Amino acid sequence: MRRQDSLEVLNASECDQRVRDGVQAAVAGLRAAFDQMREVVAMRCETGGRGSCEGWAGCAGYAAMRDVLDLVAGTEQHLVTAAERAIEQGRLLGQLSLATQGIASMASAESLVAAIPELALLVCCASAAALLRVAKDGAVAVVSRCGARFEAPQARMEEEARGALEDGGPRFSGVCDCSTASGHMVAVPLGGSAGMVLELERAGTKECFLSRDLEHVLVYASLAGTALARARAAAELQEAAARDAAILGAIREGVIAVDRDGVVRALNQAGAAALGVAREEVVGRALNAVPGLAPLAAALSVAPGQVMELVSLARGDVVVRAQLHEGGVVATIRDAATEHTIAHRLVGSTARYTFEQMVGEAPGFLHVVEEARRAARSDVPILICGESGTGKELLAQAIHNASAGASGAFIGINVTAIPRELLESELFGYEGGTFTGARATGRAGKFELAGRGTILLDEIGDMPLEIQSKLLRVLQERVVQRLGSARDVPVRARIVATTHRNLFDDVRDGRFRLDLFHRLCVLHLVLPPLRDRRDDVPRLVEHQLRLHAERTGRRVGVAPHVLAALMAYDWPGNVRQLMNVIEGELSVLDPREDRIARVPPSLVEPSPTRNGKGSGDGDADAEVVSLDELERRACERTLAAFHGNVARAAQALGVAKGTLYSKMKRYGLGGMEAPGAPTAHRDTAQPHRGPDRFRP
Repeated sequence: MRRQDSLEVLNASECDQRVRDGVQAAVAGLRAAFDQMREVVAMRCETGGRGSCEGWAGCAGYAAMRDVLDLVAGTEQHLVTAAERAIEQGRLLGQLSLATQGIASMASAESLVAAIPELALLVCCASAAALLRVAKDGAVAVVSRCGARFEAPQARMEEEARGALEDGGPRFSGVCDCSTASGHMVAVPLGGSAGMVLELERAGTKECFLSRDLEHVLVYASLAGTALARARAAAELQEAAARDAAILGAIREGVIAVDRDGVVRALNQAGAAALGVAREEVVGRALNAVPGLAPLAAALSVAPGQVMELVSLARGDVVVRAQLHEGGVVATIRDAATEHTIAHRLVGSTARYTFEQMVGEAPGFLHVVEEARRAARSDVPILICGESGTGKELLAQAIHNASAGASGAFIGINVTAIPRELLESELFGYEGGTFTGARATGRAGKFELAGRGTILLDEIGDMPLEIQSKLLRVLQERVVQRLGSARDVPVRARIVATTHRNLFDDVRDGRFRLDLFHRLCVLHLVLPPLRDRRDDVPRLVEHQLRLHAERTGRRVGVAPHVLAALMAYDWPGNVRQLMNVIEGELSVLDPREDRIARVPPSLVEPSPTRNGKGSGDGDADAEVVSLDELERRACERTLAAFHGNVARAAQALGVAKGTLYSKMKRYGLGGMEAPGAPTAHRDTAQPHRGPDRFRP
């Protein structure tokens, strides 16, 4: 009966049933063999006829046989006990395997937190399980639980959780009589997951955790902690990836990230648009393997960091600014066609004027414009000289817009407007912390920002000598160094310089370097002053009035005597002064009037001359003319400007053709009276480069 009772405690699972059936078959076989042996022995004793055996008790053979069978029975008992233990151990290992498989199959941290106590009940047949979190300040919170309610009080559970974390191992509660038992409640820290503790309890003080239970719980806790840490890390990584993707999507500039092997790891939509590719087709591939992007891969492979580079791709040029890091390189990308817009945002410069907007028909002026138009096709340095207000910067902008780098930036720098001590940092840039007040991240200089565009050095004649020497190196070596840096940054921008000074005199007096002058003066353009192109005054006035009409919708003309006064004036401020005078008269013109009939006061009032002398009432050099004389001059110059064409001259003067004929007769301009007669006032002057004061 004892063996039968032992067998009935075996697990009834399919695997356990097979073991039990095998043991029962073996025991039944032994019993059958025992009965058969008894029959054989009895038969031999009866047929022997000696009568020497006094029953079974006195039979020596039977006794020996019984001893052998008892030994077999003992062996049977050991077999049954071993089978019971193996079955139980297998059952526990199977439950541990199922629990760990369940833990490993979960990817969500929330699912794991809820499942860890539930699966722990399978590992050691506990009655209650709970997962607790211990904060850095010692506060304990129950995250999840499963099974019956804990018999231990909450304070006891919190104390055991803190102790388990401090000890770095399991802690037991309760007293057990069994020498192989540890206690009826155990707290085990989860390996790999800081601050998490698993607590298990078996109801009743006699139900204790055995050593084998502890081994399984430790294995389970370690795997559960690792799985929880992995799930949290995956969640954080996924969140970081989503955040990075959102940041890249919010950036208007194109951004590309390439690892050390040249594989594209990130590319936002703006970058894909700038490169002309589909984002999904590039991410995860080697950049040099993407058709058309090999030049970009080559540029990023040697990127020195924070340097703007122009890269020519099949679809067009892009501007790349790269930054190295330990894992590869991150770069911003933008279409070179928008580079000038970005430069304008950074430095406040833009090129608006073209050669078509250069107004004038004077031969000297046209000659300068034609030379500038031809020079725009090359990238040689250009020096533009001329008095203040002659349009030097407008000509520089026209050269830029007609050049191959028109899509690049146009950056104008007025040398006189920047403090002497800041001029070098503005031109060449600086590294972070180079001087007091410098940006921590450093700053790119104007030569870097210009890229392949144009950099205009306005009023270069006023540049300090110490900066002139550094500018000479830039022009010679075509590289620039930021302040505080030894790294050379290539300069690809065209250099255009302007000045109102006589640089020949400045070179002679030691105020300007001769070698720098020759470097800048590869092409020397001299804009003539307005007093040397008086015939262009009507055209300039007409141009200004047309712009006013486009802006306000109001068409205004100029009275003949006013135009005569404008043409007779010396214009020390040149075209700029003429434009300002017309704008001033338009601003005070009566809304009911449609033409300017008043001679601007600035033309008859005392004003500074080109030489800086006053022209007050006592100045004997001041010229005073009558209105009739001004009108005569206006008619004469206008007729000369239109080569004797009375109709066009009358239209420019704003009078009827008959009226102009009357005035021609009145002022003795008889050589132009007859319509269609040969012109008597053609301008036969030869083209020239400008006033002699800009020549050696």
